[in-house]
Amino acid sequence: MSVAVLKNRLLDLTERNFRETDYGASTFLEFVRSHGDILEVDTTTTPTVAALKGVATEASPGSGVGSPRIRADLWRAVLDFSSGNKYVWDPVQEVATSGDVSGPEIPTITTDTFNEWKRAFASKVDDATADDRLSEWTERRYPANFLPSQLRQRWLGYLKTEVRNHLVAWFDQQGLRPPSDLLETPNPGDIGTRSENLRKRLIDCLRAMTPEELERVQIPASVLLRLRL
Repeated sequence: MSVAVLKNRLLDLTERNFRETDYGASTFLEFVRSHGDILEVDTTTTPTVAALKGVATEASPGSGVGSPRIRADLWRAVLDFSSGNKYVWDPVQEVATSGDVSGPEIPTITTDTFNEWKRAFASKVDDATADDRLSEWTERRYPANFLPSQLRQRWLGYLKTEVRNHLVAWFDQQGLRPPSDLLETPNPGDIGTRSENLRKRLIDCLRAMTPEELERVQIPASVLLRLRL
């Protein structure tokens, strides 16, 4: 969404109490940029747009709870075109990695290719009610959640097919057999279990910290806003 709309959303959520200066930023754009771990800012568009990082909403390998999805490391290797990272296939561990490992380089798509996929998807949509938003999404660097709700899962399903075809073609060119778990079916309970385990570990870490260490802990603004502290 545009940076201006994002600020209005924050103001609505905080009953107009949000101030970027409370978080050490002199402007709202500076505040957004300070959260580069979760937000990507595109100043080449008018208005300036902020989006959740990609591999990120776009970067979700699935297209629905419980549906088969591209393995996360391979999904990231294909779609992480904004970071500049290069990914190689580790033939020993059979994983895609950006670490210091010898192996054939997995071709991450370019921005142009991604835009071509978006335009190809849009050409297949026959929902007249979605025309305006679909056209804007197609021509700008907007995430999937900009699309009308009835198109989001369709786009992610289309994207998953393109990523799978891209990977299968590359493995074939390399004379390699794609991993058997290229497509994996998630267990709906796994996400909740992992989140709960992580929460417990974080609590244990906080309990073990000294007062000085606690003072250096950085809490994302999104968490503070949810708690309205």
